[in-house]
Amino acid sequence: MQTLSLRTTQPDAPRGKRTRIWAALASLCALVLVACGADVNSQLELEDDFSGSRTFVMTMADADIESLSGGLEAATQVLESHAPEVLSFDGVEQREEGYSATFTLAFNDLEDYENKINSLLEASAIPAAERDMSIELADQPLMTTLSVQESFYNDDLMGWAADALMNEGVVESNATVLTSSGTATVVFNGEEINTSTSLPRINFQLTQDHRFEDVGLDLEFLESGDMRVTMVYSISADSAEIQNEFLTEQIAQLNDLEGLTEPVQDAGPSDPADGSDTIRQVAAQFSTPEAVSAGMQLLLANDEASFEVQEVTADTSPDVITQYLGTNWTCAQICDPNNLQQLDGETTYPEHWQLVEDRRGDGEFFAEFNRGMPLQQMTAVTQLGFDGSMEQTFEFVVDNATVEGHEDTVTDRFSPPPNTGSFHTAVEGDKTVYATTFRAQSAHELTQMINTYLQDKGVETPASIDHGPITGIWASYDLRVDLSPIWEVVTGGVEETTTFRVQLPAMHSGHSGEDESNERTIAIQDSTGTFMIQANGPTITTAWVAALSVVFLIVIVVLLFRTRRAATRVWSVAPARSVEEAKPYHVQGPKDRLTETEIFETPPASGSDQQSTVPTPRPRQTTKSLESPGPFPDVPIPSQTQYQHLQSRLRQKRQEAERASPETDSVEATDEDDPDQSSGNS
Repeated sequence: MQTLSLRTTQPDAPRGKRTRIWAALASLCALVLVACGADVNSQLELEDDFSGSRTFVMTMADADIESLSGGLEAATQVLESHAPEVLSFDGVEQREEGYSATFTLAFNDLEDYENKINSLLEASAIPAAERDMSIELADQPLMTTLSVQESFYNDDLMGWAADALMNEGVVESNATVLTSSGTATVVFNGEEINTSTSLPRINFQLTQDHRFEDVGLDLEFLESGDMRVTMVYSISADSAEIQNEFLTEQIAQLNDLEGLTEPVQDAGPSDPADGSDTIRQVAAQFSTPEAVSAGMQLLLANDEASFEVQEVTADTSPDVITQYLGTNWTCAQICDPNNLQQLDGETTYPEHWQLVEDRRGDGEFFAEFNRGMPLQQMTAVTQLGFDGSMEQTFEFVVDNATVEGHEDTVTDRFSPPPNTGSFHTAVEGDKTVYATTFRAQSAHELTQMINTYLQDKGVETPASIDHGPITGIWASYDLRVDLSPIWEVVTGGVEETTTFRVQLPAMHSGHSGEDESNERTIAIQDSTGTFMIQANGPTITTAWVAALSVVFLIVIVVLLFRTRRAATRVWSVAPARSVEEAKPYHVQGPKDRLTETEIFETPPASGSDQQSTVPTPRPRQTTKSLESPGPFPDVPIPSQTQYQHLQSRLRQKRQEAERASPETDSVEATDEDDPDQSSGNS
């Protein structure tokens, strides 16, 4: 078997070079005319996309060239002019074994190859009964099988050349132009492959197998009802490039699927080091059965793979039995059939789910769980008080058809244990609302109540609620809430809406990480039940400071008002008074007949014109009445010597009066009452 190195003819070659080629071709034609004939060799070259070419080479010994009529030039002209359109003439070259003429048939795909081969058979006048040819291609993602079977030989395909040379008289009509000898080889991607026959015709089967030696499949059912699929592919050292390319393309399509809850987690292309195998892990999470079906079709490269979810309700319980069924979960196209453990793996699910049955094998997957009673809606409201007190409310909304016949069971499922919280039931149309409320003086106390409630329902995972201190004039704090264990109570899931909401104290505002708008009531977008609120607002200290400030301002305003009013009275005009009220009491008028005693006994007038005086009652007067009343006499003021003399006389008279008889008391008394008069008389 000989592998030929083909040469492409340059159509624009220089004229001298072209002449030499024609001369060589003429020599070849001479070889063809000899009695022994020319051998025809062919080689089929295929690429990955099954495009390629088939080359035909006719070879004759040097000794037979002289038998040609017209020489090599005549034979060359005949072969070039009569060559079918599907062939290109590549020239003639002299080799060790003789002269060789080369023809090339190029094709784009297997169908094009089949059509052009039939054209050669038609040009060579091969009967239809002798044109049997079978081309079968099984092209799978990682394995390709090509089978080509031809009943005709190389010389049959080049029969047109013998007919042309005889018809043009280059060789005699009874001469043997072509022999049935020669070889037929096949090259795929630059490597020669074995054929099933040594005859000069194409007969081979090609198999490219890059399937994974091992593929693992892990399934995880989540609380939310989502399903997580994890595939583990074993990457072999010999097929790493093709296998990684296949997985990269599948993952790109997987990321475009609807129902994918998060981007596909891909470990990335794996490059086995030192010839050892490695793995590539791909994980995808789906929210609907339809998305799971589409995802499995890509991950298994199997368009028949499907996935379904069914729910069955028992008569003795409001719980729903959920069944998961996967069919046609096979990887025959991408898995090595020699490994019988394909698609083995683990099935995981929440601890509080009750597993009824789990099996896989023969392309089937089945799992059945008792997930509990489904709800229509669920609402959780966390309320924070101004003084740090807290309140937590859970509202469970159940369809009346589900509750019917199981009223006591449903009530026991949602009602709190004694002395932990309040419970209320209300029927609203076609649904029933079960409300459980917990109230506490602190977040720590509220957390204890909720965890007691969860433990009563058989849930061991603790909830937690806490917040920063609400102190100072203006508090800034974080409220951290983890109510995710409530999903272990609501094992049947929520069909419609799930709402987690936070209500902050009056005049407080806050926001979650997902929503930056500051509001007192905050709706949480995440339905897992775990969130954090960044809030701020006034405190009790702020209220006291504000109240005291208001009181202080009121006092200041009242004082200012009273001071302003008093000042207004001082500067206002006094009301009119009578002459007697305004008359000063210590001034002797021209017409007054007041005695000296009366003048000195009368109190002085007030400094304010608006005040009135009240006369002081006078004691019984013992002064002598003057014979002729008149104005107060103008008594001269005594000197110091006179004043001392008068004082001495007055003391003397008092001493004499004490020794005198009682008859003289009145006279002495009169003298004492009016010492000035006595001194004046003297």
